[in-house]
Formats: sequence, structure tokens, C-alpha cells
Amino acid sequence: MSNKYDVIVIGGGPGGSTSSTLLADAGRNVLLLEREEFPRYHIGESLLSGTADLLKKIGVLEKVENSGFVKKFGVTWIWGSNREPWTVYFKDALAMPYDFGYQVERGPFDKLLLDNAREHGVTVLERHRVIGFKQEQGRIVALEYESVETGTRHIAEANWVIDASGQGGFITKQLGKRTWDEKLRNMAIWSYWKDAWRPEGLDAGNTFLPTFDDGWWWYIPLRDNITSIGVVLDQENYALALKQGTKEFYLDAIQRTPELAKLLESAEIVDEIRVMKDWSYTYDSFFGKGYIAVGDAACFIDPLFSTGVHLAMLSGFLAAVSLNTILTDPSQSESEVLSFYQEQYYREYNRLKEQVYFLYGGHNSKESYFWHARNTLDIPNAKPEEAFITIIAGAYEHRSWYRRFMNKLEVPTHLKKITDGIFDGESVGSEMVSVSTPLVKSQNWKIKESFAIDGLQLRPAKVIAFSDGRSLPFTENMSKILSKTDGQTNSLKLIELCGDSNEQVKGSIRSTINEAITHGVLVSGNV
Repeated sequence: MSNKYDVIVIGGGPGGSTSSTLLADAGRNVLLLEREEFPRYHIGESLLSGTADLLKKIGVLEKVENSGFVKKFGVTWIWGSNREPWTVYFKDALAMPYDFGYQVERGPFDKLLLDNAREHGVTVLERHRVIGFKQEQGRIVALEYESVETGTRHIAEANWVIDASGQGGFITKQLGKRTWDEKLRNMAIWSYWKDAWRPEGLDAGNTFLPTFDDGWWWYIPLRDNITSIGVVLDQENYALALKQGTKEFYLDAIQRTPELAKLLESAEIVDEIRVMKDWSYTYDSFFGKGYIAVGDAACFIDPLFSTGVHLAMLSGFLAAVSLNTILTDPSQSESEVLSFYQEQYYREYNRLKEQVYFLYGGHNSKESYFWHARNTLDIPNAKPEEAFITIIAGAYEHRSWYRRFMNKLEVPTHLKKITDGIFDGESVGSEMVSVSTPLVKSQNWKIKESFAIDGLQLRPAKVIAFSDGRSLPFTENMSKILSKTDGQTNSLKLIELCGDSNEQVKGSIRSTINEAITHGVLVSGNV
């Protein structure tokens, strides 16, 4: 076996399997080292609908579908002091290719992903533990690992290492600085139940998230009529649980949550009581010389939105694209490419974290949760409930729906309605802008060089960068519109100047103008 690889991946969970599979698909020579033998137990069983698209990217969606995992079409909440249940469905998210996620047992699910990596050409060594790394001039160039069974040691060289080792963070823990989130230092206590009640029809596989005085519960329906049921507590309430005894506290807390207790009247607990720290954190850098971190090795967020697998696979995808770009074109600036990776991954992490903060903030109305999501989602004119569902569904690439529209002139009907608001006389953003009002360029943005994802590589692309950190693709349509904006021309005239007789082209120009106004690139010249 060769001891020289393009990439070595530490960890065979969803992040490691995703990144290694995609790199092998790109023709890279990849070694994956996993200290356990799969299947192995792991918590984190609920997948978002956005994860289905990532499963498709690595060619495993059909296998997951055929495995009989429970499908999840939505989430039911009892949150805060208002005890009225409310349900949201993934089908109502914006521009999501799938209207369902899966509830999975992580042992067989993770094994399916790891076996898929093997099938795609990754050299996978289970029961092999990484014990050290070698650096030359501050750059990681090799890993030392050993067989768990025999203790035999090996050294493998690599151009790049991906740290997908989970919360242990084999490399990031040694070379990075971890910052704990003081607001999200929670603990989880959970077990598994047989024959817990489930609704019929579309809601049968929903995650159920009820709160009670001391914290909140997850209720995740799995195969074979098994349900994962866990409680998340802050440190103060966890201290009380330890004093009472975790099992006694867990069972007592169920009785203090009547909506949950009712579902378990005919059920029995069939597993041990388990405990895990759910402290959220992030490392100061998700990459360094010769390595890049994915999933929990880079950052971890509270499990409220069931984002663990999704963020692991998303970061695995982004890491694979980034490293494949550097390996394909060594003249590319490593720091620029990897900074793009961290910016994209951290943006998703931070957006979800802000929504978790808000739900923990004690607001009583579901409408307040929806409006907060609307304020953080960068899809123009999305309805508040749509924004909330889109965030918790795990939309990543699809937030750039306008780019797809302008590239392919295709967009779902419900998104096109959003872009047409300005020309139907509706309000755009926070202010009504008449189609007859001259437009001017605002002063809170600039054009800068960045990247766009193109298959399994990044290509240079310009973006409109705002002072608050947002960005928009600087497309050909946007360039045309800005070049014609002179402080005297209104929206209707811009369409005439930038479009042609083709109605589809006019439609894409119109959508871009609406996007520019909504995001504040263009503002009313009458101000």
C-alpha cells in the first residue's frame, strides 16, 4: 500500500465520508483513517431535508431511501409559555429540491456512507488510530497512525489532511484555539423507547420538540417503532439532575411535560440512560498549513435544529471543493481559497446559532420566531414562515436562487412571485419604490474578488460585498444594470435598456433589479 496520498482524512463520520468520496470522484488519491469499526453507536439521528441534496452529491441518496429509514416531513413544536402545538413542513421552504429528511440510526447510516466512500475509490482503514502528525516548516506533511488491534505503526504522507475527527478535533485541538459559547453550555440526557405513540399520515415521522420548565425535549421516531427521546438542560438544571440522579430526573421530567407523558403511556424504555455535553464552540481557524477541519472538528452548535449531520456533510462538501481547487491549480492562493471555505461554513453555523439564541430567548409567539428568521435570511421578500422553514430545512446553495435563475432562466413559481413584487406595485424591502422612480447606487457596498462553486471546483468570481458582511454574486445582469444606473433612469427604463425582445431575458433583468433594490444596492433617487 502506498504511503503517499493527495489527501488523508481523519475520521469516517458523515463529514469525513463526504469529503473523501467527492475528492475520490475528482480523481484524488485519498486515505481515510477511522479508529472505530462501523457500525458504531452515535447520537444525532435527525436529518434535515437539505441533507438529502448532499446525499445525492455523493451518490448515496438512493441507498438511504432503500434502507427504510423513517421519513421526516416536518417539525412539531410546543415552545415557550404558549402550549399550543404548531407544525412546519419542509415542503414550504424556499427552493429546496426535497420536501423531506430522514430519521436515522447513526450506526447503520454512517456505515452506509463509509462503505460508499470505499466504493468510490477511497482507501478506508477502520480500527486505525491517528497518533501524531509531522510538520515541515510549520506545514503538516504526514500522519502517524497505528492499528488498534496490533499496535503496528505506520507513517503516511499527504499534500493535505482533513480533520474530520469530531469533537475530539485531533489537529484543531492541538493547533487551534477553541472558544466556548457561554450562552449555549447545555447537557443532554436521553434514551430509547419502544411503542411510543405516533400520529398517522404525513406527521408520523415528524420530530417533536416540546419545552418544559427546565429545558426542552427531542422526540425522534426511528425504525422498528423505536423512538429517541432526550432532554436538553442548562448547567444549573443539569446540576439538579445529577443531585437527583439522571435516570430519576429524566423519568420525572417526562411526567412534568404532559404532552410528552401522554405519548409514552403505552411505551417502555428499552435502553440505558445516556448523557452528553452539548456545549457549543468554534475554533479560531478552520484551516492551517496543510490541513482543513470539517464538522465538529471546526465548530459545534446546540442540537435544537438537528444540524449536526447536515453541517458535517456541508463542510465536507465545501472542503472537498476547496482542496480539489488547490490540487488542480497550485498557483491558486491557498489562503484565499481556504478563507472562502471558512467564510461559507461559518456563515451557515452563525446563522443557525443566531436562530437558536432567539428561540432560547423566551419569546412566546411563533410569529416572532418567523420574523427573526426573515430578518436573517438573504432571500428577498421571503414570507416570515418561509424564511424560518428554509433556515431549519438546511438550505445552502439554494439561498443563491437568483444566480440559478439568471444562469439557467429557471426558477420555481413561488420564487418568481417574490421577484415580481416591485412590478406588481407591492412593497420592496422596507420601503415602497415606484417603478417610475429614478434609481441610484447606494454607498454601502463594493465589488470584490471571490469564488463561485462550479462542480467540484471553485472558480474566480466577483461579488457585491456589503459593509455588514452580506454578499451577492456580481452577475452579468447585475453588471448591465449598474452600468445603466445614472440617477435618472427608473426600473422600467432599465429593463428596456438591458433586456431585449426575449421575455425570459426581460424577466431575469426584472428579477435582478428587484434583488438590487431589496438588498440596498440600488435606492430611490428621490431620497
